[in-house]
Amino acid sequence: MTRWTAYKIQPEEFLNNEVNEKALIIDGKRIHRVRLLGNVKNISVSTILSFELDGVSVRDFEKKAEDIEEGDFVDIIGRVGMYEGSKYIALEVYKKRNEDKEKWKELRALEIEKTRKYLEDEESSLISGKRENTDITDDILEDIYRDEESQKDIILNIINENEGISYEELVKKANIDEKELDKILEELIEDGEIYEPKTGTYMIL
Repeated sequence: MTRWTAYKIQPEEFLNNEVNEKALIIDGKRIHRVRLLGNVKNISVSTILSFELDGVSVRDFEKKAEDIEEGDFVDIIGRVGMYEGSKYIALEVYKKRNEDKEKWKELRALEIEKTRKYLEDEESSLISGKRENTDITDDILEDIYRDEESQKDIILNIINENEGISYEELVKKANIDEKELDKILEELIEDGEIYEPKTGTYMIL
């Protein structure tokens, strides 16, 4: 089974663009999985759990998100779907972001701006085995490696070399924006790479 990339989009982009054969069409590109951030409303529980995320219909067929409540600010990843003329997102993963909502909104807007140039037609790419413009592909791979994987590796190495390092020391040693550092630390904790023996102190797990 193909594992499609989960592209970050704004809720209004899902609402304002067409879904065709379980793919969202953005700028002529077919996107099968999306990640979006928004406020939960209109929760309904029957054979499935469903809710709206800033107007976007989300269906949780496995009822993974039974702890969500009206007004929660949630970050979701899911597959694009269509049923009887109504488009929806089939929930795969979710994370509550109730603290610092404005920070998360600002960060997501920056992420979308930064990654939008990576948007491609997934089916065409799958068939051809490569993107149409290899120069752009090289640039994208270089950017992704430097901006995402390398930064995580840098943070992990610093924590490993400085057992029990504080947040303030990490900011100085990593020379990274605090918003980006917060995001990386949260992902590393979720991935089981690091933990906080006490608030604001980080160690390798």
